[in-house]
Parts: sequence; C-alpha cells; structure tokens
Amino acid sequence: MSQKYVITDMNIQNKDVLFCGLYEEQKLIEVNLFSNQTDRVQLNAIYIARVSQVVSSLQAAFVDIGDGQICYLPLSDISHDHVIYVKRISKNKPLVQGDEIVVQVVKEAIKTKNPQVTTKLSLAGLASVVCYGDQRLGISNKLAQEERQKLRELLQPYYDGSVGIIVRTNAIHVDEQLLLQEVDSLSGQLKEIIRVAPGRTAFSCLYRPSEEYIRILMDQNLEVLDEVITDQPEIHQKLLDFARKNPSAGLDDKLTCYADPLLELKNLYGIDRDLERALNTKVWLKSGANLLIEPTEALTVIDINSSKNSSKKKDPAVHFKINCEAAEMIAKQLRLRNISGIIIIDFIDMQSEEEKEQLILLMKRLLKSDKVPCNVVDFTALGLMELTRKKVRPSLRQQFLEI
Repeated sequence: MSQKYVITDMNIQNKDVLFCGLYEEQKLIEVNLFSNQTDRVQLNAIYIARVSQVVSSLQAAFVDIGDGQICYLPLSDISHDHVIYVKRISKNKPLVQGDEIVVQVVKEAIKTKNPQVTTKLSLAGLASVVCYGDQRLGISNKLAQEERQKLRELLQPYYDGSVGIIVRTNAIHVDEQLLLQEVDSLSGQLKEIIRVAPGRTAFSCLYRPSEEYIRILMDQNLEVLDEVITDQPEIHQKLLDFARKNPSAGLDDKLTCYADPLLELKNLYGIDRDLERALNTKVWLKSGANLLIEPTEALTVIDINSSKNSSKKKDPAVHFKINCEAAEMIAKQLRLRNISGIIIIDFIDMQSEEEKEQLILLMKRLLKSDKVPCNVVDFTALGLMELTRKKVRPSLRQQFLEI
C-alpha cells in the first residue's frame, strides 16, 4: 500500500505545533503533534538523575533529571547488574535518596503521571538497537525463521556480550555491510556514554535523540513508504542530512520540499478536517452503524450502535457482520488516536460463543500490524471485550489538551 509521511507546522489554539502524519492510500492512519516547548522531557533521552524518594510500598523510586522534573523509576530496574551509579550513598542498599544514577526516558508524561525512566539503556538505529542492561543478541520475531537464523549468524562474530544487540524488522531491507556498520556505530556511541557518565554531574544530559519527526520516521516500514513531504525548508534539510548519514534507509529520492504559494500543504491533505474527525467521539461505519469512543481517566470505552443500519436489526448474522466491521475500524482508531491503557468494547450482543471466539481472533489479527504492543484479553462476564495497548506517548486527545 502507498504510504506518505507528512510534516508541517500548524497553529492550534494560538500555538505553533508540528504535525507529523502518516497517510495510507490518502487516509490518515497515524498522527503525532509536538509543541515547541523546550522544557519538555524527550523520549529516549539519557540523563544522570538524582534519587529524590524511594517508596518501597509502590516498589518505585522518584528521580530528578533536572529543573525539578521528577520521573518514575520501577525498583525492579535496580535488580540487574548493569545499573550505572555516578554517586552512591549506601553500599548496603540498592537505592537510597541522594544516589545519582544514569537513566533513560521510556515513557513521556501522560495526564497526571510522571515520565517513566529505566536504568536499562538503549540506542536505536534504522535496522538495529543496542542495549546495556539487556545483553542478549535478539532478532525480530516478525522476520521469517530462515532470515532470523541468517542474521544471527551474521552478527554472532561481532557480538562480544558487552552490549546487547537487537535486530529490527527493517533489517530485511538493509544491506548486510550497512547493518554491521550501524551496529558498530551505535555500540561505540553507547559504550562512550557508559565511559563518560561517572565523570559527569547530576542532571547532565548524556544523550539527546534525533528530532521527533526523524524518530517516528525510523519506526516506519520504509519499504512501503513512497514519500516524505514537508513544507519546512529547515526540516527538509535535516531529513536530507539524515538520509546521507543513513544510506540504508533509501530515502534520497523520497524526500520532497513542498512549495506552492496557492495551496498550503495542510489544505492539500485536509489536515484540519482529519484532526477534527480523529478527535470526534462518534465514528461512522459504511454500514450506517457507528462507534462511540469515550476516554475516561482510568480506561477508554468503545460502544457499537447499529444506528442507521437498515438491515434486520434483530438478525444475529447482521449483528456479527456489524461487529466485524466495527473491529476493523477500532483497530484503525486505536492507532490513529494513540489510545492506550485498558480498552473496553461493548459490541452488539452475540448469543453464540463461536462468534465471540471468531471476533477475538479477528481483533488479534487486526492488531498485529500495530507497532505498539496490544493484548486482547477476553470477553468479560458482562459480554464486554477487554484489551490493552501499551502506553508510550500521550493519546492524540491528550496531546491536544497539553498544547
């Protein structure tokens, strides 16, 4: 399928916002909004943090990464042998107030929750990830077994166990020599961070990742991406620089700097309309049925209504058909709106256990294409489907509220 990645500046609620949208067959399927806030904690950044509080009852610590920005650190992260202490108050306890340790941001602040950090460090490239605190050599499970074995044999001579290496799905499209060069470069960069950390002071930023729009680009399947288009010359130049430094991405002939004084890029793609739809509570289906998507503090509730559907509304076969159509739309909306956490779906009543099982299998298959890990739990005793989606970034609705 044809995909395009669109980057443009927008004015939302009188604030400048960077829009990063992925389009497939002219339809918006994924969107991220970034404000120009300079004090925002950046995902994947590495800091020297100072422990401000250890809460044993929560099995967590709260650490300061600078400017009073407090982050959540699970104590389970302190149990491995690769925690990098810059300053240690007590040798008898794994972590106490005043300790200074190296951490990496793994989740941005979401609603009232602090950003989450880990002591397990990682640097990601286009085709690989190198890790400290997870020393394994791993290959993406999405690759065929034969390809996984081939890549494992390729990397084994270069794997010394000092840092872990994970090969991403994109590696299938990368020349072997370029993959080895990327692994070598990332390993060297991570080892340098580990080497210099003990000599740095608290709150130092040891690593700041690429701009968000480049990080999102790196997470895409570049094989099916036809074009990266922006109307911002500065961003276009940074994309060109990224393409030159990463020839394996094959982006050279995919980068476009849009310039048409008569038609703005946001109007060409109807971005305002798409964002309005993505924030709307009601989503219409082709059959005339609709979804009602209601986010709450604790979870997101999705209700399916037959509404304008003119078929025999009491026919179980019609109910099942509408539910299958709704499942396809829900999978798309979860990705588009970046809905995460607990999700409860109230499908139209089904009497057949076989149909419920078929719907679970359908939902699992639909969610496999989502880059964010999802888990379909089951139908509850009340007949509601329960699923979860990992929290990494705020939902689109939350991004709007925080602009």
